[in-house]
Amino acid sequence: LKFIGRYLHDNNKQWYQRRVRGLSAVEPRNVRAAMKRVVEEITELDIQIGSLFEEGAVRGPNSDSSRRAHSHNGSRIASSKYKYTPSDTENSLLNKLFNDQVEIFGNIQFTKLSILTGVIKIGLKAFLESVRLRTFGKYGLQQVQVDVYYLREYLWRFVEEERLLNFLLEEVVSSAVDRCIDPVTMEPSVIMLLCEPS
Repeated sequence: LKFIGRYLHDNNKQWYQRRVRGLSAVEPRNVRAAMKRVVEEITELDIQIGSLFEEGAVRGPNSDSSRRAHSHNGSRIASSKYKYTPSDTENSLLNKLFNDQVEIFGNIQFTKLSILTGVIKIGLKAFLESVRLRTFGKYGLQQVQVDVYYLREYLWRFVEEERLLNFLLEEVVSSAVDRCIDPVTMEPSVIMLLCEPS
């Protein structure tokens, strides 16, 4: 248990310090190295925890077959949902009032999926808070879109409920749109192209 606590403390501190470039960002050409490193670290943690704990149960539609079908249709995060209109802020606030809140620091079970879900929720909450502290230009927002799409494509296999992952990642993009001075989103097809493995 001390190992898990120490890992969460050290890595979430580092993850929070990986700031998103806002106004000075250049047009995105790929996923940022920090996001790739996050996926690598979670993969390593999956192996380490897997040797100590049982797998755990997946809740909801999270199987490989449903995931592959979803990937072919594209991610909701890459969709044109984030086309900005002035009334979006008011709609976003209303949606937040009526959506179920995600418990970030809730209880975890002694299973691999539960532990990894806890780590990912805390890390994504830190990412969300770092986005909320920034002001973005057009390219900064687009880089966040690319990074979030990449995280979604790789982190789904490490969580108990994909709904939680989707909610937190959508919050990151929504916050970036709210904090952007020129909210022009990137086309979904371009995002998917940039996130393809090279």
